[in-house]
Amino acid sequence: MAYQQYMQKERHRPPSKGFQCREDIEKEDHLTSVIFKCNLPHQQQHVVEFNCREPSCGALEGEEEGAVLSEDDYAVDPNFFDEGYSMAGSTGFKVWTGSRLLIEALTWPQDTDCDRLKEIQECVKNVGGTRIIELGAGVGVVGTYLSAVGSQVLLTDLTTLVENAIDTNLERNERILSNMPIDDDNDKSCPSWLVNGQRIGKGWADATPLDWTKPISEQLTDEQASIDFIIASDVVFLASMMKSLFDTVEALFQTSKGNKPSFILSFQKRDAQDGTDSVAFTTVDGVLAAVKERGWTIECLAWRTVAVKREDETGSVKDDTSEVFVFEIKDDTSSS
Repeated sequence: MAYQQYMQKERHRPPSKGFQCREDIEKEDHLTSVIFKCNLPHQQQHVVEFNCREPSCGALEGEEEGAVLSEDDYAVDPNFFDEGYSMAGSTGFKVWTGSRLLIEALTWPQDTDCDRLKEIQECVKNVGGTRIIELGAGVGVVGTYLSAVGSQVLLTDLTTLVENAIDTNLERNERILSNMPIDDDNDKSCPSWLVNGQRIGKGWADATPLDWTKPISEQLTDEQASIDFIIASDVVFLASMMKSLFDTVEALFQTSKGNKPSFILSFQKRDAQDGTDSVAFTTVDGVLAAVKERGWTIECLAWRTVAVKREDETGSVKDDTSEVFVFEIKDDTSSS
């Protein structure tokens, strides 16, 4: 199991003190939604929140309050027949484990963080100076959070997710953070590369559909495809998704060569308990092999052990643990 070499003791990251998440239930027009909430760094009074269709999976820790839905609260998926939509796409309407660690690692500094992670943290909070594109944004938790602390973020996903989750959640957070103080008086106008950008806290965010199976040149402008960081969280749990994801990342590497962007990926280990490869689910070693095959480099910035539920061979669900990683992937094969 090659991934174990990336579980360095010094890269293990405990939960950030002061960072809290919770879930509430919201009912409107006979529809039940889960509202996932988390506070911004060192600002308990400023909270970002996201309308989800289901309770989160692995994103709450300790005694944090989660939402519990009854069978009557679950509705038939209204987007089931949307073009390009799939059961894999439907998982984007909830928050997953990797989103939490990615947010903490990038925006809640700890003294024990490695030097490279500290560099990235400084970039992320550089108000108006860092351009990020998020792949597979889901309901928009990570990208919205990064924009709230100062980044410029273009959130992307399937059309169904953009229109039915991300757009409404950006509007929601633009409204609830409208009174948040802005430090930089020179950052009052929306950056041109975010065509319909919205002010989210200290930064800006926009959303657009992006299909990983189609050329990015047909979907993004040259300006949109030239960025500083690519981020993604919990997007390749199915092995069938990895090639198209990495094809898209490679295309962004090529269009942004002058910036030399890196790809920040959070990923939960879903390997079989006996360590064997899974046909359906992407393994950590599978990610490492795919990165190596393309000639890229990969470094673990942070990892954490989290509680999970597993179904054994008898069908019983039991408490277990798993690891979540934040990797930085780079293409160092070409010059700037």
